[in-house]
Amino acid sequence: MALRAKLLRTFLAVTLLVGAGAACKKNLKKTPVGPDPDTNSGPDAKRGGAKPMSVNKAETDSVSWPKLLRTKWKRLDIQVPGVQNILDCELRIDNTGADINIDVFNSLGTQIGFSPGPAPNKLKKLAVQIDELGTYFVRVQAAQPKDESDWSVLCAWEEQVAPPDPVAPVKTHGRKPKEPKVVATKPESYQDKVDNGTEGRILSSFREGGQMTLLIDKGVAAGVREGTEGTVLEGKSGRQVLEGGGFKVVQVLEDSRCKAVSSVRSIGRNNRVVLFK
Repeated sequence: MALRAKLLRTFLAVTLLVGAGAACKKNLKKTPVGPDPDTNSGPDAKRGGAKPMSVNKAETDSVSWPKLLRTKWKRLDIQVPGVQNILDCELRIDNTGADINIDVFNSLGTQIGFSPGPAPNKLKKLAVQIDELGTYFVRVQAAQPKDESDWSVLCAWEEQVAPPDPVAPVKTHGRKPKEPKVVATKPESYQDKVDNGTEGRILSSFREGGQMTLLIDKGVAAGVREGTEGTVLEGKSGRQVLEGGGFKVVQVLEDSRCKAVSSVRSIGRNNRVVLFK
């Protein structure tokens, strides 16, 4: 009898374990899988559909994870050797509450440039060593499911300038060639720089760190580079310079904008500038 009772207890225990296991399986729920964040991104969501982008020229686009437009790929064709063989990329994010990543890949799809973390000033800079000429890819991507923003990217490549071809000497049939006439050139004066410069407009200005910061409506398209100098003009017309209004460009933001700093205390209502060539 004791053996039969023991067998009965064992059978009941096994039955309870099997029933509990079946109940657990019924209660298991599959983890829902969200939509592809690049559902609406188009062909340039993949490297194979990357849209061409020129070096030394700003490109503007947008990404939005909430709208399933997370990723954009751009293609760069570098055909001329560089001075230092460094590709300098800058990403300007319009939405101050968003984080956007920028990464660089070689022609085989190997990542060679990695995005920095969130930037307080919404300007991310990425310097990449380029070992050989060819095709490279830039990927711009929303970092988190809440992130979306318009953005501008500029990848700068300083090209090597080929030396000029040597000039063949002129045959003079035994006569001594004439020495080239040297014409003295008058050094360019400050007023000449003002008269020959490119006129622009101040979009906004503010004092910061003891200097006046100017946002000007001229950029890469007008030949403006970091270090370009200029001056604020006085009045609504003419090229009368504002006293103490000289400035230097410290950052080229895109085709049609740059940032400059000046030691001038106030520009008043003057909003015209001239940038020296």
